[in-house]
Amino acid sequence: MNTTTAPAVTTAPAPAAAGAEAAGPGAVPDLLARPHLVGVAEPGMQGLALWLAGSGATVTGTVPDRLADSPEVAALRAAGVHVDVGHDAAHLPTGASAVVWSGVVAEPQPELDRAQKLGLPVLGRAEALTEIAAAAGARTVAVGGSHNTATAAAALAVALGDSARFILTAAPRGGRAGRAAASPGTGRLVVDFCPDAGTHEATPPFGWQGRPRPHFVRHRPEPAVALILTAGANQPHFEDNPAGLDAAERLATVAERVVLPLWDTGAVNLKARLADRAERGLPSPFAYTVGRDPGADVWVMPIEWTGTAHRVTIRYGGNDHTYLLPVPGRSHALAVCAAIATALVMGEDPAAVAERLAGFHGVERSLAALGIEKGVSVVDSRARHPEEIAADLADAVRTAAATGGSVVAVLEPDGLARTRAHGTEIGRALEGAGSVLLLPVHTPLARVLDVTDPLVAIEQAAREKLGKGAVRRLRSGPREPGFEQQIAALAAPGDLVLLIGPDHGVAARLGRRLLFHLAAPTTPVPRQL
Repeated sequence: MNTTTAPAVTTAPAPAAAGAEAAGPGAVPDLLARPHLVGVAEPGMQGLALWLAGSGATVTGTVPDRLADSPEVAALRAAGVHVDVGHDAAHLPTGASAVVWSGVVAEPQPELDRAQKLGLPVLGRAEALTEIAAAAGARTVAVGGSHNTATAAAALAVALGDSARFILTAAPRGGRAGRAAASPGTGRLVVDFCPDAGTHEATPPFGWQGRPRPHFVRHRPEPAVALILTAGANQPHFEDNPAGLDAAERLATVAERVVLPLWDTGAVNLKARLADRAERGLPSPFAYTVGRDPGADVWVMPIEWTGTAHRVTIRYGGNDHTYLLPVPGRSHALAVCAAIATALVMGEDPAAVAERLAGFHGVERSLAALGIEKGVSVVDSRARHPEEIAADLADAVRTAAATGGSVVAVLEPDGLARTRAHGTEIGRALEGAGSVLLLPVHTPLARVLDVTDPLVAIEQAAREKLGKGAVRRLRSGPREPGFEQQIAALAAPGDLVLLIGPDHGVAARLGRRLLFHLAAPTTPVPRQL
């Protein structure tokens, strides 16, 4: 490996840092000194709570009954977060400085009602992150996009070393989603600004009186670097591609430098927008590109799978550096390459980055191999967006083909709003699977809304690609076999079962049960006389 340190700038000098003496990432804004987090164990909220508690804030929070004994709650309590089970006005402590909530909470919310009556600031997760990043100033490293940021954000946090602190939507495998500074004012803060994976629904109009009006954020973040991976539609957060692109532009224009991967069409469009801003004399960051073409500022050469890791050579500043990335999946390896590019742009030593990432195996539930029984492999995927589902499925198909098998894709769509908006795209993303099994849509609104089944669009689009007999729904009921039995009946030796779904859904809990069922000895049925 060539370990010559790449220069901090490739094509032109970056502008001088603004606000370099701002408070460091160990400084908690007064607004969040004693926060109460509603839905504290939801994806995205965990990292926020862990960072706040580690930074000296007095953090309380609540979770629904179904998560009372979850590993997430145990980790939060071990970090000093006081967690109550159930949503009750009495759980909002006296003296709370603000309430932060995750939109996954769908039913009437007494804690938020009480907060409004008391005149407490009520913030969404995005507003809380904005306050923290603004306090951290130029020490902030922002990761953003309409979707698909989890792997890159976690990889970047690892690539920057032990001095880096982070607030992530998904934890590195075997790690945590949030880490605070040992002392105020030290280290850089990596913040994943991608929409919280738990805020995928809208409050029912006839339920609670509506989402609380978010507290007005008076400050804005001014990160030294922003890595923006995607810019496109992602309902209900971004209605269409222009909306996703607008959000990416807003984040890019408050940063000093921005890193854009050219394999995403939205990022290419953002690059053009930023160039146009610069031509018109409007504030614009210094943009670096990372891509698979030699013309990119950071060139990612062909990626090779060695059997245990992806080998990739990256050229930056005229020097080549080779990395072994044990993260599964080519799309996730590319996300790690974007993180590496960002670290190099920040002036990190390439050899140190390679050493740190040698132990990075991706984020939890991201193409995680759960085991093999009777020749059937079981793999977990946390993909939600159609592009994420298509990428994970393509990797699973390549893996299964190596053993002469096919993929049994078990999909639990995430959210009624997303499934209605992207159903056809999700169905088409399943092309390549040998068979598709559909679970009911994961949503906290299922019990309070009477709506047309959004699975229909996925089912129709998938059947157009795979044929009617290859797509079916998994049924539940007293006379139906368990989901694991229905899946096992379709899987043959050499096949790969890909379980796709959100962290707290049914699919996320199916893997171990399926492996146990596959391993169980078959008892012959005695012949009737």
